[in-house]
Amino acid sequence: MGSDDRLSIRWPDPLPAGRRIVLRHRKSGETRAEPITGDRRSVELDAADLASGKWTLAVEGDGAERPLLTDDPGFSLAGLRAYADVPRERAVRVVRAADGRVALTVRKVAPHAEVEAVHPRDGEIRIVGRLAYAGPQPGESARLVAAARDGDAAVSGGVRLDGTRFDGRLDVEALAAAEPALWDLWLDAGDVHARLATRLDDAPGKRGKLSYPRQVAAHGGREMTVRPYFTDRDQLSIACSLVEDDAK
Repeated sequence: MGSDDRLSIRWPDPLPAGRRIVLRHRKSGETRAEPITGDRRSVELDAADLASGKWTLAVEGDGAERPLLTDDPGFSLAGLRAYADVPRERAVRVVRAADGRVALTVRKVAPHAEVEAVHPRDGEIRIVGRLAYAGPQPGESARLVAAARDGDAAVSGGVRLDGTRFDGRLDVEALAAAEPALWDLWLDAGDVHARLATRLDDAPGKRGKLSYPRQVAAHGGREMTVRPYFTDRDQLSIACSLVEDDAK
């Protein structure tokens, strides 16, 4: 699947004449068809205006319709990142079932800040990633924001934005200076307010599987632990708690 939402399908040998690719929307039954012509080894499908939902793919010919099969896993992290670098409100992804059947999933998307690396050390939390589905944004006023889940408290940190790539830092002592809290993380750039999350790696369910070391900061005669973590929606947040509470 290219960044222009065109799906390319190739076969090692020519298909028999008269074959065509059929896309069928699983929920509505709507169909799209594209004849396989030319050398009959490849076809391109325009998926830019497909309705949201799942579309099955089949090869039709000789009065029969057979599922499109492949042994290509269809996953490229570099490809998904390049796809997310383009501003868009909907995303099309190729999926392959265990038996090799090919389908397309079409869903609405909103900009988010895709987290690729988290480095909690030396009194700061450094977060590196890319802005997804928003395109390049002006970097002069960009900032990383930790917003308390309960209340109006917020802590800002500097961020360097290069095209869609971002590299930001939050100060552990600034987070520890507030009351014990859960902090949700956002990237503000231009008119985009994007939640930090990791979703492009096709590996959901990071909570409880991926953990980061805590840092301890003293403020006002108390010690606080500060630790990044993923929520059950694969969003990146920070937990701050008193040392004695964190040890329980």
